[in-house]
Amino acid sequence: MLKYVLGLMLLLPHLATAGEVRNVNFAAFQKVDKNFEYEAVVEGQFSDFIAAMKGSQILALAHTAGAIDGDVITLQTSVLRDESGDLGDFGVDCQLSYKDESSKEDTSFLLGGLCKIIKVGRGENLRKTLFIPHTNIPDTSQGFEGWFMLDEDEKTGIAFYANVSAEH
Repeated sequence: MLKYVLGLMLLLPHLATAGEVRNVNFAAFQKVDKNFEYEAVVEGQFSDFIAAMKGSQILALAHTAGAIDGDVITLQTSVLRDESGDLGDFGVDCQLSYKDESSKEDTSFLLGGLCKIIKVGRGENLRKTLFIPHTNIPDTSQGFEGWFMLDEDEKTGIAFYANVSAEH
């Protein structure tokens, strides 16, 4: 039952009035250097963010232009292959709820939801679901350019980051 309630919470739009339209950017990375440590906040523009992630590889990147309160943002990337007659799969599948709780005095944006990590084949059988609580993500138009970590799965070395920017 809890699974259905969580699903409905993600799919039902927030009833508050929508604020300004924003871009929501979401990225998934996986460590390639076991000594690499993800930072909770990576300052700078997109090029700075990518440069700071040198100990990892990008799995997926989504730019959602025109996001409004209540949108559900999905991101899926997967590699399917024949593993000696069995199906192998590696990827991530995320459904994130975007909330705009801004007032006339202050902007406030939240992003959270579920991300599944799948590593099946080559001796692995990992299917993990991360619940990402709604995380407050400042708008870059507030004067701070940066990306914020939503969550990290230490076992797989996969981390999820996001930022919100004003639409130009």
